[in-house]
Amino acid sequence: MNQQMSRVATCLAHVILAAVSGWSLKYVPSPASTRGVPLVYAMLCSLLAYSVLGIVRYSHPQPGNVLRLLYDQLALLTKVCPLPVLNAQLYLQQVDQLGHLVYLGPERGLGYAFLLLALIAYAVCNIFSDLNRRHIGERVATGVLLLNALGLGVISGTTGNYWASGLVVSFVSKHFLLPVLAERYQIPHALLYTYGLSFYEVFGVNAVAEAQTLMAIKTR
Repeated sequence: MNQQMSRVATCLAHVILAAVSGWSLKYVPSPASTRGVPLVYAMLCSLLAYSVLGIVRYSHPQPGNVLRLLYDQLALLTKVCPLPVLNAQLYLQQVDQLGHLVYLGPERGLGYAFLLLALIAYAVCNIFSDLNRRHIGERVATGVLLLNALGLGVISGTTGNYWASGLVVSFVSKHFLLPVLAERYQIPHALLYTYGLSFYEVFGVNAVAEAQTLMAIKTR
């Protein structure tokens, strides 16, 4: 794929992500109905901002340094935060059902621990952002992803939330397979990754809605 075509295709991927983000923000359960935990809602807003910046970045013939920096930072957030954010939301939303699980400190400690892991991964990736040490940040981000995948798998298995289970499989597969596919078929990684985020949004919105439905059933 030549450079011009790859830029057009990547820009289109961001347009699609923006549309999916708008749909997701419309249909995600409101914070008022999820015990006031707007974490996934905030993540969707970040993904919308990422998609808009991506449209500008890949449609502009000469994107400036500030635009590149903002886009790269949001891209890093979309890499390390989606699973921890969903984990935290589902745990805090269903803490009464998950109280028998091992948790850190106070009752809601595990939910906030997921977010802390994401912040640690984000900080490490920024600290070791130079080419020679970038692998350190990648390993930390992968470790955080696997820990959160395990946590989300436990939460989804305990509550019977199959949308969340599907998201675990989708996100982990995307993390390990997309770089291989991008290299083998010479497709820009940003293009494939942006399409993958659309699947995260669809699964994430349905996982939160499913958690809300399961809570309503069990409280009857």
